Amino acid sequence: MEPIPEDGSQELKVTFLPELHLQRRIWVLNILRKESVTQVLDIGCGEGQLLVPLSQPAPWLTPPPISILPPPKDPELTSPSPAYNDDEIPNLHISHLHGVDISKYDLEFAARETAPPNFAPDSTQSFYHIQQRWEDLQVKLWQGGLEVINDEFVGIECIVSTEVIEHLPPEIFPAFAPMLLGVYHPQLLLITTPSYTYNARFTAPDAPTSARSGYPDPTGRTERIFRHDDHKFEWTVDEFRAWCEGAAKEWGYDVEMSGVGRAVEPDPWNREDELGEASFVACFKKTLRKQDGERESCGREVIAKLSLPSKLHELFAKHAHQPDVSSRKPKTLPEIAAAVIKKMDQFSEAFMRMEEVWFEPDVSSACGGWIEFLVRAIEESEDLNLLKEGDMGNNRSRWMIQRLGGLTDTASPWPQEGETSLDYIPPEWEPEESEFEESVAADGDISWNNSELDTEDEGGFDWGKAYKHLRENKVLGWGSGDEVEEEAVSPYSPTTKKHSIVSPTDPNAGWDGDASEETS
Repeated sequence: MEPIPEDGSQELKVTFLPELHLQRRIWVLNILRKESVTQVLDIGCGEGQLLVPLSQPAPWLTPPPISILPPPKDPELTSPSPAYNDDEIPNLHISHLHGVDISKYDLEFAARETAPPNFAPDSTQSFYHIQQRWEDLQVKLWQGGLEVINDEFVGIECIVSTEVIEHLPPEIFPAFAPMLLGVYHPQLLLITTPSYTYNARFTAPDAPTSARSGYPDPTGRTERIFRHDDHKFEWTVDEFRAWCEGAAKEWGYDVEMSGVGRAVEPDPWNREDELGEASFVACFKKTLRKQDGERESCGREVIAKLSLPSKLHELFAKHAHQPDVSSRKPKTLPEIAAAVIKKMDQFSEAFMRMEEVWFEPDVSSACGGWIEFLVRAIEESEDLNLLKEGDMGNNRSRWMIQRLGGLTDTASPWPQEGETSLDYIPPEWEPEESEFEESVAADGDISWNNSELDTEDEGGFDWGKAYKHLRENKVLGWGSGDEVEEEAVSPYSPTTKKHSIVSPTDPNAGWDGDASEETS
């Protein structure tokens, strides 16, 4: 830990991992997935940081009805195919996306990033893989302010407002709750906003005011120092709770309040519980205490009394994402099995992960976008076997397909009892001498990522300890040496991506930024 100035004249180092704007987005996506939301309006959408992941296609359709895929004819020979959408947090199947913002520049970027993929057929085409889409998606981007009623938003399923409310001018702020909870009355309203209470975490308890870098309250109503020059207010814990509970009661909603964002570094004064999280989050859920008609009429009445500017929203961009032509048109089970066999033989593989096979377009197209058809085709095929050994049964993303009667090398793809992955290294294999020498220091000591690795004996290298060290310290990846697999900040839980872990040059990167990483 860096030394703390005795006079408290400097801000403390505060780092968030993941960065704060990503933690807020993860909170939003988790709720959308948990609630199986299909329609989203992003208020103050900016460059589309939320809209872009939401516009990505789900990897497969929701389960087919029994009329399309009946139960197995012989349940004693094959187990019922599981539904791949009954996870605790299922995939999203978004059908309608709306975004509204006052910035034309931000909307231009959002429009480009949410448009359907359209790679021109040229020499670079083979380097891109476009995930198949199985469902329609309509995207609309609007230019305008929150204070203007847009009838297309009335009754939308979910509204998201991340790091927006604190930017509203005093004359616009009174329209926030009446417009969103009244006129539009969604099933869900998700809000995030900075916690002023948490700002104390950046300085010592007795630090002078000059130690806090930031921006004085531009309204002059308080002497508070804010995180951004455009913030009109930042709430304390009590102020946030009072506003949320009051809005929920007035408009007929229940509200759950919490927070996201705690520093990686321990607070020298142990104030973590006292100060809470850097961002407040609140989830409003509609109740039956009011009827939608009552909410809407009351909301419109309040908006009219505010006499705010009435320039209508302008439709800035409109995108229609069309599903694959094979969507919901599955082939027969034998035809699907034949497509799997052809693909495995093409790759000369006796074992393949089922989801790896699924993402081969020929296979998923044969299934019409229903992964349950793939499971059933494998189960009923005499040439394929679905392996769910050991703890794999509860982790369907690791289910394996075995090709029977094809390749002669059909050893189990998983380590057997008492074995490790090292047992699968051929005994005759040795590292290339030239590459190995690059990792050896002048004095013969071997280090990796600035961490010395012990040797089994003098002059010898223990590859087992090296492998263990690399895995435990997440140095070893299956791509380049600085890559590790992490869960992508994506609405679709089964998918992961590889990316480099980059330490921000600014230790506070992300704490004072919103989804655009520039404003809060």
